[in-house]
Amino acid sequence: MYRILSISRNVRLLLSRNDLLSLAGFSVVSPRHPEQAAILASRERVDALVIGHSIEPHLRKSVIEELRVICPGCLVCFVYTAPDTGGEALADVSLDVTEGTEPLIRYLQEQLPREKAS
Repeated sequence: MYRILSISRNVRLLLSRNDLLSLAGFSVVSPRHPEQAAILASRERVDALVIGHSIEPHLRKSVIEELRVICPGCLVCFVYTAPDTGGEALADVSLDVTEGTEPLIRYLQEQLPREKAS
């Protein structure tokens, strides 16, 4: 089972996204505070990072850069719901999830190999 590190400042969106990712078959972990993402990733295996647009750009940059060092093969997915947010240059992909998490789930399913040992 793939482990997804999911972070956001918007707790409601974070919990909803995490539930939907879990229902899609992923194991999801989130730090209590976004600033603790690298600590969590250094303690647990992480296959992908999902980082929401509510994370401030300077913190987003820092978290992504730290994750690239800790988990070099980790997929980085930036998700947003505000059309004017645009993308995140450091992410592997920027996805508009205004209509729901389907684009994110589809991307993860396409990019991560079909079978993963738990």
